[in-house]
Amino acid sequence: MMPVMLRNRLLLRPLFLLLGMLAIYARAEEPRDWKLHPAIIELRMPIDLYALGDVHGDYDRAVELLNAAHLIAAVPDKPEAAQWAAGQAVLVCTGDFIDKSDHALPVIALLRAIQPQAEKAGGRVIITLGNHEAEFLAGGGTKKKSAEFAKELKAAGWVVADVAAGRDAAGIGQWLRDLPVGAKVGDWFFCHAGNTGGRSLAQLRHDLETGITAEGFRARVISDPNSLLQARMHPRQWWDWNGNDVQLTEVAKPSDPHEVAAGSEARLRRGIEALDCKHLVIGHQPGKITFADGSVREAGAVFSKFNGLIYLIDTGMSRGANSGRGALLKVHQQAEQVTTTVIYADGKTASLEP
Repeated sequence: MMPVMLRNRLLLRPLFLLLGMLAIYARAEEPRDWKLHPAIIELRMPIDLYALGDVHGDYDRAVELLNAAHLIAAVPDKPEAAQWAAGQAVLVCTGDFIDKSDHALPVIALLRAIQPQAEKAGGRVIITLGNHEAEFLAGGGTKKKSAEFAKELKAAGWVVADVAAGRDAAGIGQWLRDLPVGAKVGDWFFCHAGNTGGRSLAQLRHDLETGITAEGFRARVISDPNSLLQARMHPRQWWDWNGNDVQLTEVAKPSDPHEVAAGSEARLRRGIEALDCKHLVIGHQPGKITFADGSVREAGAVFSKFNGLIYLIDTGMSRGANSGRGALLKVHQQAEQVTTTVIYADGKTASLEP
């Protein structure tokens, strides 16, 4: 007959194992350290500032662009071998680097490889959260919008729910969970979709931190259809909409198209100035956009409106999505002189007048 103490130990072993697993999971779900991983990163303006829109899992196009802009030394044999070559320059990627194509993991490996190298050289690589990353994290990888990334993770041998919870051994999930939602570089503000709700930088930071702490990545501050990760510019621009499905330009009914444009610009400017910024750079919108004054941004173009007040940089570059012409925005500032240039994957460039 089995001794009582031995029997009790055997009975308790599964309980101990369960408690150990729960402890590991609990550690993974500890509240985010907002000082170490801020909701909004703030940096001084460098001489060279670059912005890259929605990569959507197209590793080859991303590498071509970074190499064409001389941000990396060459096209690497593997993503982990990429070498930062831009010294003290700053690169901001405005989210949505997963889904739609099936090479998001190499894209992530590439970005994670050059981040510490850039920082060591005095530069930075900042990747902000997009709505696809936020929805992947919020839904534990089960939502339709993140189906491609979930499939890619499974094919690579990862448990999707563990990645979404930040428990995978490679640290992919925790890296995603620690991404900032926005970045202020000098007087340029970067985020995925742009609508900060007219908040000051301090208020926006507070709302992001408290919202995500309380509700995770389901927080309305990032999941609401008119939030800074989700807001749309079609059929109306989010700054011309009062949130109750009423277009503000229709309410005022100005007779002069110039008045329409002036009112639209003024509303957008107030929101940007509330952040103590002069320029807003967003992705999220690759398609054709018609503005309140009748001007048009054609699909797939890097575009500037209102004398450089806003820049649209999502070109639909992924061959798993619209397969538009991949492009980067470069801002060069020396003293008071600022130039903006579009750099294409084939190395060609074009001046972008504000």
